[in-house]
Amino acid sequence: MRRAVDLPAMLVALVVTCGVSGGGGIAWFIGLLAGCSSASSARGAGAGPTGPDGGPSEQVARVDIARDPVSGIAPGNVDVAVAANNAFAVDLYGRLEADAGTGNLLVSPISASLALTMAYAGAVGQTATEMATALHFGPDAGSSIFDGQNALDQTLTGHGAAALASVVQNNAQDGVDAGAPSPSDYELQVVNSVWGEKTYTWSTPFLTIMAKSYGAGVYLEDFINQPDEARQAIDAWVGAETDDRIENLLPEGAIDSTTRMVLVNAIHLKFPWANPFDPSTTQVGSFTRADGTTVSPSFMNDTLTLPYKDDGQAQIVGLPLSGGDLSVVIALPHEGTSLQAYESPLSTGSAALAQPSSTSDITLSIPKVTFTSPTFSLKPALQAMGMQVAFTPAANFTGMYTGGGLYLFDVLQKTTIAMQETGVEAAAATAVLIGTFAAESPSASVIVNRPYLVAIIDVPTGAILFLGQVEDPTAGGT
Repeated sequence: MRRAVDLPAMLVALVVTCGVSGGGGIAWFIGLLAGCSSASSARGAGAGPTGPDGGPSEQVARVDIARDPVSGIAPGNVDVAVAANNAFAVDLYGRLEADAGTGNLLVSPISASLALTMAYAGAVGQTATEMATALHFGPDAGSSIFDGQNALDQTLTGHGAAALASVVQNNAQDGVDAGAPSPSDYELQVVNSVWGEKTYTWSTPFLTIMAKSYGAGVYLEDFINQPDEARQAIDAWVGAETDDRIENLLPEGAIDSTTRMVLVNAIHLKFPWANPFDPSTTQVGSFTRADGTTVSPSFMNDTLTLPYKDDGQAQIVGLPLSGGDLSVVIALPHEGTSLQAYESPLSTGSAALAQPSSTSDITLSIPKVTFTSPTFSLKPALQAMGMQVAFTPAANFTGMYTGGGLYLFDVLQKTTIAMQETGVEAAAATAVLIGTFAAESPSASVIVNRPYLVAIIDVPTGAILFLGQVEDPTAGGT
């Protein structure tokens, strides 16, 4: 019997429901995707900024202020950020799940929350109040929410390196000559990028928050004249930051000449299991979908000691990832209880959203899963959560641009997950699109169905050539 690492309760940052299209009976996965390694530049770590021609861009709006270190941030601010992010996760997931029905669903609430928090930094008045409500920030959150997200980001960013170092050390202590593990198999990064219209002067307070809490400036793009080139550059950045697991986040036409800013968050997690599955035990099995039909995926199998709990409606098991800081938690509803019924009362205190504190000997059989979502909009869910005015001409984002006239076009996300014998890889990207309404000609309805005045005018001079009235258009006269 192999014994897995005994883990503490985990933060909820990625909520995943992986069923088979048209079915929903599979367990759903909840893991932490918050080892945030935000960038020291506006586009995050990794690929540097590029211009429309693919070459380097050096146009950056920034203030010369260093990022606040974790040591200077009150620990309580991290607790506030985690509580808000988790409440947002459950709220958002519940609304998306209701629309998804029995199909596959994969969403990264932490990615959406971090991206929207950047937009919140520029919101004012009712716009800010509604965003805070939807994001589950307290009414007096103020700058503490940026401090909390910043500290959470920096605190968790070392999970990959820590897990890798732990494996190397344990192998050395145990005299195991397994070869040096690859750093590319121990990745957890969350990066943020800010892209703004180059003709706009972005406000100093907004740039200050970007610098202090994200280590970022605003890379300037020509959205007005070259919107598609900017879209392609953003998509290329997302691809590079997610090891090409998220491609084409922004569909063609998502950015146009009215776009003024795009705030992007990208997440990439790749970790081995603490106890990898033996591929020789993988076997094809039967999986029953919600509608009663069956499919035949490959099941990974093992018997080992794992965190486990039965909450009376579902079996909940934690699958630790290497290093012990991360875990995939699976909740399998009992036979006779549908996944939808089990998820309906989900809350931040639900047993399914925490690592079980006790362990049991478990004979585990779980399907291999590979799923990539299409790009989907979070706008309807966010509006239902109370974020109304931000998506209208009444929005107030003068905190980022004092000229006003900005509103949220959309909030787009794309996600992917793969679970196999060696470990888990998941990625997500969220783009908050901000722009201005295009100037439109006034419209009116003119139905000439009653007596009217008519004139023929010489436009250059204004001379009236004819003037009359029509009382009866059918009367021909003589």
